[in-house]
Amino acid sequence: MKKPTGYVVYEGVSQLDGVSPIVGIITMKSSNVKTGNMAQMWVMRSDIHPIDAKKASLDDAICGQCQFRQSLGGACYVNLGHAPSAVYRTYSKGGYPVAESLDIFVDMKVRFGAYGDVAALPVSILATLKRYVKNNTSYTHQWKTNQDEALKATSMASVDNLDEAQQAKDLGFRWFRVTNDINTLRDDEIICPNTTHKTLCENCNLCSGNTIKAKSIVIENHGTFKKNFKEKVAQ
Repeated sequence: MKKPTGYVVYEGVSQLDGVSPIVGIITMKSSNVKTGNMAQMWVMRSDIHPIDAKKASLDDAICGQCQFRQSLGGACYVNLGHAPSAVYRTYSKGGYPVAESLDIFVDMKVRFGAYGDVAALPVSILATLKRYVKNNTSYTHQWKTNQDEALKATSMASVDNLDEAQQAKDLGFRWFRVTNDINTLRDDEIICPNTTHKTLCENCNLCSGNTIKAKSIVIENHGTFKKNFKEKVAQ
């Protein structure tokens, strides 16, 4: 039989709203020029195409109140018409088997969140994957409301300004900060090595939560909708 191109790792309600049906899918290969060939996790609604979810503002189930949501006019760089649509189509046709055990990802390099916020999934799934994988990247905008130690261990707090960077640090997170001015570096931050040295995410390991003791990461605002990004005042 043909080997599956991906696996379902979660089907159930969103941990962000406790109601909406979502799915977590890990596809096994990628041609992403920034990440390299990492397996990719997609967190999306299981009942509606991602483009339709955006149009109806139902993507809060998998993105929370992230200011980058395209349905809010945000700067999210994910092109929903490309990979997310292809993944959803395959899923809706039953093309991804359910992973019987997460140990199938042993020693793999996995991007936890090619689309959607990982905090929409039960944190136990993230913790288990973290034990098995060789390297991961992971980001969450839910760090103000979810300080689970497993989320801190697996994921960077996505912060939108210097004030939020300090808040995240005070809460025990390492962070990933998007900025319009790459020169506004704190002493405990470095510019993303992909920007400075063209290092692929699969070879970097710096965006994998607080289990490593390293400086936090800053990247210049980028993507198709970058003009929509605002370094908002922290709330």
